[in-house]
Amino acid sequence: MSRKEEYSQSFFGGWNILLVILSGIALFLFYMWVYVSVLGLDLPKTAILRHQNAEWSTRMDRMSQQLDRYDEMLSLLEVRDDKIYRSVYGLDEIPQAVRMGGLRGESRYEDLEGTALLGMTRRLDVLEKRVYIQSKSFDDVSELQRSAGDMAAHVPAIPPMNPDRSTYHLSSPFGYRSDPLLGFTKRHTGMDFACPPGNPVYATGDGVVVKVARERKGYGNHIEIDHGFGYKTRFAHMSRLDVEEGQTVSRGDCIGLSGRSGRCTGPHLHYEIIYRHDYVNPALYMDLDISPKDYFEMVRKPAK
Repeated sequence: MSRKEEYSQSFFGGWNILLVILSGIALFLFYMWVYVSVLGLDLPKTAILRHQNAEWSTRMDRMSQQLDRYDEMLSLLEVRDDKIYRSVYGLDEIPQAVRMGGLRGESRYEDLEGTALLGMTRRLDVLEKRVYIQSKSFDDVSELQRSAGDMAAHVPAIPPMNPDRSTYHLSSPFGYRSDPLLGFTKRHTGMDFACPPGNPVYATGDGVVVKVARERKGYGNHIEIDHGFGYKTRFAHMSRLDVEEGQTVSRGDCIGLSGRSGRCTGPHLHYEIIYRHDYVNPALYMDLDISPKDYFEMVRKPAK
């Protein structure tokens, strides 16, 4: 065989091999087109990724359901804490804006922007903060609970002066009335014990004196005592003040004398009870029918 014939056979042999390869590639591509476009099936790698994605979606759904349960349980604890535990010990409710507020700094989520993990991560952060706040609240309640034995002594639960009816009369109860100076209806935030100047005035519960003021207007000479557990008391229009700010007093301690200082129409003691920043009716906290003997035995002070 001549060299020319050998070259020709070699050329056509190589071309045939190339045609076979190209035909194989074309057949493979046609097969893949039918597999994907006609039959709607996934490529093996796509199928694997789709399967993994389905697994992660299932896990995310389970985590979301768990977070729903934790959120519900935590919400019940928060409501019980505000309405029962904190209320019993005179603590203010924790504002929802504080409980539900997220963590500061949106930059912490930059790496998660556009991913399914963004919402989940934010939710976890909020739950973590709520759990921390609730834990601190329970610590506060627990601390007060340990001192709850003293609570009965702190609540202002006795009349502010000798209950002998011959020494005073109730000139104005708690509630709305016609203002004696201005004439129009106005809320009276305490009780008025009309009596001659100089009647001893007693602390109605254990506490700390937080204000001693001598004024010509308004309450006149007056004293405020913080009893803890959400309670404060105010004694107004006095003639003499016998305590100082920061002084600790016990139920039954004489804190001064009644008078007619400030804005008033006659001598009397104006007495207020403030519970959790709101005025309450002092009549609900005292027994004005108690005998003077029992009154002074209760406060362990000699009658005057």
